Amino acid sequence: MAQYSVLITSSPFQGDSALRAYQFIQGVISNGDTVDNLFFYGDGVYHTNNLMLNTGDEFYGQDAWKRLSEQHEVKLLVCITAAVKRGIVSDQEAQEHGIAQANLSAPFIQAGLGEFFTELHNCDRLVKF
Repeated sequence: MAQYSVLITSSPFQGDSALRAYQFIQGVISNGDTVDNLFFYGDGVYHTNNLMLNTGDEFYGQDAWKRLSEQHEVKLLVCITAAVKRGIVSDQEAQEHGIAQANLSAPFIQAGLGEFFTELHNCDRLVKF
């Protein structure tokens, strides 16, 4: 049984990359392998913005990532530096900086690159979308 980590660097607005990532992950799980974590980095952090609305006519990754986390215990790690540079903040950052609204919430977890690299030691394969 192989263990995967998935790196998401493309924004939710960039073609069908998110859908392909989700389908790949579903295939991995269907094969009996596991996905330990998804790491959202660069423009991939936009997937975690809970102020985005599902338009109904395209794949909405945020709901899919949350379902993966709930159903298969996949950790959803978000690069804290990439997120705050793009205006995606947790409750803690919102309070610390006097921002009225946080837009990052569970099950997404803030993490640094060091934490992600540590997670890579637990996996057999890394796949990037």
